[in-house]
Amino acid sequence: MDQEETTPLLNPNPKHEISSTLEDDEKPSQNFRLVRTKVPEVELHIYSQGKGPIAVSKSTLGGWDQDQLEVRDILEKYGFKSIYAFNPHDGGRTVPIRFHSKNGRSMLPYKDGSVILIDGEPKVLEVVQTLEGQVGYFKDHYILFE
Repeated sequence: MDQEETTPLLNPNPKHEISSTLEDDEKPSQNFRLVRTKVPEVELHIYSQGKGPIAVSKSTLGGWDQDQLEVRDILEKYGFKSIYAFNPHDGGRTVPIRFHSKNGRSMLPYKDGSVILIDGEPKVLEVVQTLEGQVGYFKDHYILFE
């Protein structure tokens, strides 16, 4: 046999020991780049039957082009059965905000950074007759009907 065939493939006594962990001064200097994408958002001013605003919040836009308002989430969060575009200085409600029944997103697109004033019609869960008049129980509060 040749000398090459009798020598082991792995050297049992290596001259250099390989460390499995790198110390701080031995770490290779790599430049990492963080890529952050800005999520499109709109500012919502929420009114209830023309009164308010009862809340001001930010909402992300969804959909393929990320330009659709998440209407179903707004309806559930504030206990509304419908929402309308709202202008308090021009006589109140204007146009109902329509949405797809399957995905709950608005049919019309919105731009990133827009301020949207929304008026909602509360979802009445229970109407109670009292001495003062009718009282409607909504998601988490009572409202007196005049």
